[in-house]
Amino acid sequence: MALKLTTRLLFAAAVAFVLGVSASSASADATCAKFASTSGSDGSGDGSFAHPYATPQKLVDSLSTGQTGCFREGTYQFSLMRIRSANVTLAPYGAESATLKGPIKVLPAGAGSTIEGMTLDGINSKGGSPKVYADDFVLRDNEITDEHTSNCVMVGSFHSDPPPQNLLIERNRIHECGVLPATNHRHGIYLSESRGAVVRDNWIYDNADRGVQLYPDAQGSTITGNVIYGNGAGQNFSCDTTSCSKNNVVAGNVIADSVNWNVYSNSQGATPDGSNVLRDNCVHASNSADSSNGGINLNPSFFSSSGNLIAEPQFADPSSGDFVLSPDSACLAKYTGTMSLPAP
Repeated sequence: MALKLTTRLLFAAAVAFVLGVSASSASADATCAKFASTSGSDGSGDGSFAHPYATPQKLVDSLSTGQTGCFREGTYQFSLMRIRSANVTLAPYGAESATLKGPIKVLPAGAGSTIEGMTLDGINSKGGSPKVYADDFVLRDNEITDEHTSNCVMVGSFHSDPPPQNLLIERNRIHECGVLPATNHRHGIYLSESRGAVVRDNWIYDNADRGVQLYPDAQGSTITGNVIYGNGAGQNFSCDTTSCSKNNVVAGNVIADSVNWNVYSNSQGATPDGSNVLRDNCVHASNSADSSNGGINLNPSFFSSSGNLIAEPQFADPSSGDFVLSPDSACLAKYTGTMSLPAP
């Protein structure tokens, strides 16, 4: 499994370079206010280029509103990193490649902050990583995994606080999340309590359970332009005993070859209102047991369904994490993202 993950990470990095959304391109124009390096020091360093800090926590805590903290080349291992400063950005330095290996928690005070252009390995997190409790947080152009140990991106309320608003997750590769054998509780993206989240133009693949989980109280989400492939299940609209995810729109995605349903719904007791929308996606099911309607388990009590195309996506090499569509793919008529577009 480690060899498989390493191979996919290397391949995805190469694909990212070709597509122009690599770590280096994502942050090449960033103005670095402070630096961290694996050879730096939290004690004697001052965060300058010449005297960087050693740890991600020291770097992020040193930033003021509007500043960018940059990581020099290398892997940074830690037991927990908290983002608790508003409107700060974490990014790699120039063309260098940085991996943050450990759980990341974005507290409400981290509203408006961004992590971009890095590998985020949340191995052995407690419940998910990055775990986001903050409004207006951005995850962009990252490689996100946890080596099959827990959820990856987890969004929810911090204790009794309101659900976080306006999260943006875009152009990431989110994969190998969730323990195996699958438990039905570990997902690529888990919107538990959220308002107005936008999940667009990501590759979300080979996760143990749902690619994107909307449960139990995700409202007003837009899920668009993603490839959601080879997960335990692709996308759900679900309720617990008291709350239901509602007013979510899932459109323009390629949702394919899940172990179970590509799209389904479920309630543990609360009554759904049918306000979710599934439209204009390209779907393909390879599991005969859950293949009707292209793997969509229709249930109008939870979601309306229209304009969805059933077609083989014709990805370049999905077994190696390459989800660029063939120029002949029928899915191009529905897909609204950019990461999977073939070269002109």
